[in-house]
Amino acid sequence: MKKSIRIPAVEGIPARFASLLVAALAATAVTAGSWPAFAQAGDAAPSAEPVPVAEPAPEPEPKKAEIAKAVTCQVLISQFDDSLAAAKIDDAAKAGARTMRGDGNKACNAWDYDSGIGTLRVALETIGKKPIR
Repeated sequence: MKKSIRIPAVEGIPARFASLLVAALAATAVTAGSWPAFAQAGDAAPSAEPVPVAEPAPEPEPKKAEIAKAVTCQVLISQFDDSLAAAKIDDAAKAGARTMRGDGNKACNAWDYDSGIGTLRVALETIGKKPIR
């Protein structure tokens, strides 16, 4: 016959926990004054006028990529990169054209294609090349 072993520390935990829980709930009820947290003692009847609720502003539609203009931007950037080394202009003009190319690229990446294409065309004309598109 098997004898069961009793461990007093393990058996006492649920009883201690239950008495602690009851004590905590009783203390909470007394300190809260038996009112739910969201209710007030003076709020016996709702007000006659409803509180107006502001409607959320509609979200603006995100910009849509214009594929044809995006391709034009990339073609002009490639044309500029291919033509810069062979351009027979001074270094200061090349540096200015590179700056314009960078500005045009940033505008195209921000989906401001018209501004980017215009800037890239000016950059190509600065190094003496006619834009393809």
